[in-house]
Amino acid sequence: MNRKISLGLAIALMAIAAAITFIISTSYSMNIYNNLVADVQQRAEMYQKLEQIDSYVRAYYDGTIDEDKLIEALAEGYISILDDAEADYMTAQEYALYKEHQSGTHLGIGVYTREDGGYPTVTEVIANSPASISGISVGESVVEINGQSCLDLGYQEACEQLRSAAGTQLELTVRSAGVDRKVVLSTLQMTVGTVRTQVYGDLGYIKVSTFNEKTYQQFMAAYSSLRSQNVAGIIIDLRNNSGEVYDSAVNILTAMLPRGTPVAMNIAKDGVETVYETATGSQAPLVPICTIVNEKTKGPAELFAAALNDSLKSPVVGMTTAGDADYFETYPLYDGTAILLPISTLKTPNYEIEGVGVKPTYEASQPDGDSDEQLAQLDETSDNALRRAIEVVTSQIPN
Repeated sequence: MNRKISLGLAIALMAIAAAITFIISTSYSMNIYNNLVADVQQRAEMYQKLEQIDSYVRAYYDGTIDEDKLIEALAEGYISILDDAEADYMTAQEYALYKEHQSGTHLGIGVYTREDGGYPTVTEVIANSPASISGISVGESVVEINGQSCLDLGYQEACEQLRSAAGTQLELTVRSAGVDRKVVLSTLQMTVGTVRTQVYGDLGYIKVSTFNEKTYQQFMAAYSSLRSQNVAGIIIDLRNNSGEVYDSAVNILTAMLPRGTPVAMNIAKDGVETVYETATGSQAPLVPICTIVNEKTKGPAELFAAALNDSLKSPVVGMTTAGDADYFETYPLYDGTAILLPISTLKTPNYEIEGVGVKPTYEASQPDGDSDEQLAQLDETSDNALRRAIEVVTSQIPN
């Protein structure tokens, strides 16, 4: 058996070293790394141990080594030992989807999926997308694409085909409760709607499903439209909103809160506190306003509800929020992958949020569940939190 260090080993070690070096090259990652590894000697021992393991395996292991999987496992392992469950390593495909979610755009047929039995199974359908118009719904599985079984294609390749270049026509076999049907549709590059409005009597209602890079423009357009209709009060529904783009939420708050008000405070990991943004008050509500939240209201949405309550005394209706106000930074790696690290937390002057959540002024729950699908079946009488919010805002309207 050949026990010499091969050219493949040398290349693999260089790739591993490059990946690890890139990860620790940023200032924040270096701080984490220096906390984990006390001195240069320990760093040298870490590399030496890794090299020894690699040498023994390549010399004596009676099998093959997938170099790509090896590098992925090293990266995942590094992030997994950090003392923070929300730190994450993303594969190239995961990072591409993450950026798409953040950007507020989507390329494909308008679905997000998970793997179930080898098939792409729909977890979310974007409103007004080709999939939505074709009647594809959550829980259904795509079993064939253009006559090819998704099991033969493999989950990753099937997902890539569902995200083909705009204008690509696809014939899908969609399975629901064991029954198959054919659907023909084309892929599209689209902007994802995150805001919708409705009017209940003389009250305006704004539902914000997430905070991404498009939400600010969409919210302000909806908000301005309702104000132009002279509504007597506004309800902002933030239930199930777990978006991660704080800038959109903060930009909206900057316009709505009184001039000079600190919108948010950024608390770094070393405890240093800075004002994240100060309000301009250019779009003050001038009418009673309240928010609706639940246990799945998270991050920017929690900050939004807390800031309105802080500065405008706007009531909060619903259930205590998730209590997760971490501010994340994304660090792209050389091969299209990325790491996601929480670098600070956000709060308002009177709300800590992190680990606590935003407690409602008026508690209201939905006994049968409050997922997006369940809430979509309700109206202002059967939706307990919405009904309570209407009562609260109505009681605040001047006679």
